[in-house]
Formats: sequence, C-alpha cells, structure tokens
Amino acid sequence: MRLAEWSETGYRTSVRVFQRPAGGLRWVVIPTIHMGHPDYYWAIWQRLRSCQAVIAEQYDGPSSTGYAYVTAMRLTRQRAGRELVHQDIDYGALGVPIIFPDAHTAPPPEEDRRMPDVGWADVVVHTPALALQMALSGRDDWIVKDSLNIDDTTEFEPMPGEKIGPNGRTERDDLLIGAIREIDTAFAVEDIEVAIVFGAAHMPLVVRELTGRLGHSTAAAEAWLTAIDFDEPPYLRKPSLDGWMDW
Repeated sequence: MRLAEWSETGYRTSVRVFQRPAGGLRWVVIPTIHMGHPDYYWAIWQRLRSCQAVIAEQYDGPSSTGYAYVTAMRLTRQRAGRELVHQDIDYGALGVPIIFPDAHTAPPPEEDRRMPDVGWADVVVHTPALALQMALSGRDDWIVKDSLNIDDTTEFEPMPGEKIGPNGRTERDDLLIGAIREIDTAFAVEDIEVAIVFGAAHMPLVVRELTGRLGHSTAAAEAWLTAIDFDEPPYLRKPSLDGWMDW
C-alpha cells in the first residue's frame, strides 16, 4: 500500500481511511512532510475538520525541521523552494481534542503558537549543514535525488539519538501506537473519525498496527495531496534577487 511517493514532478502523500468490517470507529491516516506548499497544509486542515479527534506529532506549532529545510532550499536557490513553507497546522483552531503522544520530546510553543527558543536553535544549527549539502548536490536537483517512496512495508532506521526498545520500536513510535490502541479500545463502536497526522516515516508502522493487531482494513482511499510540485515553467525556477527571501 503506497503511503507517500516522490516522482520527477514532486512529492505527494496519501489520505486513507481504515475501519473494521463491522463498522464503528474510522481512522483517517494522513502522512505528512515537514515542508510543502501552503495549499498542502490547508488541505490537511480542511480534511481534519470532519474528525472528532486528532493524534498529532509533538506540539501545536510550526516545525523547526521544516523551517530549516525551507530556509536552506531558498538560500541555495532550489527551484522548488520558492513557494514552500514549513509545516504549520493550527490544530487548536479545529475545536476538537488533540492528542500529542510524544509531546515531551519537543518544547511547547510560545504564545500565538510561535516556535520556541529551542526550535529556533535547531534551525540555526541545522540550516548551514543542509544548505551546504544542497549546494554540493547541485541546484534544482537536490530533492529529486532523494528516493522516498513509502509503503506500508517500508522500514526506517531510528533517527540519530533515538534508541530501539525491546519491542523493536522507538519511544516516539511506542507512544503513538499506545495512543492508537487506547482510543481504538475505548471508542471501537462509535460512529466517529479520528485522524492520525504524523511524519510519513511513522506511518508504515501505524498502518501495520491498524490492519494487523487491531483488525481494520482500508475503507476508502481519498485524493492524494501534493506537497511539493516541480512542474512549473523554467522562468519561475530561479526567482529574482529582489525580494526572493521575503517569506
């Protein structure tokens, strides 16, 4: 089952609904990337409006990782970077319960959902290294050189600093799966939708949990969402210096 895919024209992620054959609780699985077009995050937010609860990643605020990537892409004049923004989905505006199972792994945002100081420090540390990598890889081609097709069978190595527990999962994945199991047990027969909005690398494990131990199957495959689009006229690929960093 394909969950996210790269191509020569860009990057897109799926929206899939899982439910048991007998009905009841529906899981809306939305893999994400931490940088993309504003319309991409707007489409995700709009889809979440029909859900009665959301399980989301870390905290209700902008992504420092996405900010670092977008900044580095613009500094190195990557053709896709001119219109990209960092992930920033306003979960609080949905007015439904939001569960952040791995909240303790990231500091809470400042007032008005601003990125915390630790997040800005992360941007300052990682942006130069990312920009150097992109510059050495070659302008316009950096992203398409990374193959990141993700299926439900895809396995990922832990991120630097993360450790694998006795059950073969990282702490963050353990917390995510624990939240899913708890909600699935408590609301199994309810006619509600609960969304899972996490980075795409976490979603193969989520899908295997839903279709394996919890007994769900794919109830619907909704429209794919385009996060990054390379298909633009050549004259738009290298914006003018005047105002090109005003984002």
